[in-house]
Amino acid sequence: MHEQNLLPPTMKFKSAALFELIQMTIGTSQLLYKNNRDFVSLPADDRSILLHSAFKHTRCLSSNFIIYKVRLVDYPAYLNAVEMLTNSSVIPAAKFMAQRLDFDMIIMKLFLTILSFSTTNCTTYSDTPPVNLSNIKQILRIQDTYIELLWRYLFYKCDYKQAVKCFSDFIRCLFAIMETIVRTENVRLVTNTLDTIVELIELDLILDD
Repeated sequence: MHEQNLLPPTMKFKSAALFELIQMTIGTSQLLYKNNRDFVSLPADDRSILLHSAFKHTRCLSSNFIIYKVRLVDYPAYLNAVEMLTNSSVIPAAKFMAQRLDFDMIIMKLFLTILSFSTTNCTTYSDTPPVNLSNIKQILRIQDTYIELLWRYLFYKCDYKQAVKCFSDFIRCLFAIMETIVRTENVRLVTNTLDTIVELIELDLILDD
């Protein structure tokens, strides 16, 4: 942000800098999987299924949270650059998403972890036949563990009414994530980067095994 703001207006948020930012924000998402013991303990096939189905959701949430934290959506030059690299329909989705990310860091990490074990993959159409997880009950137990942990944290931090409101905000945020994914589904810059990161995560996990 500091480097970009020092540039003349016509030089701010050029495509190369923005492309680097997108790659960086997407790339940081892989740590969520590589550093999670529950995920690493799963069979390789189940890890692959979850990665291919849920990574687009965790990527969308984590990268937009970073962008929200540094207030990039407040800069028209940034939004103009995003529109040039993607398409005009992405901008309303990005703004809609930014309005629903006012969570503290612990809540966000738990939200990301819950999404990373999500077994729902119905955001966009795919002609790839679905593949069943080898032990769906194990995945659901992990989901329940993190959801309960989040609920306990919310009770520790606030009262019942605020905790319920926060969960309601999660649902709204999830809808915003799905909307953003739909808007960027055909953007080659995003899809190619996603495919590359997923392949790198799988390779790293195989090497670690």
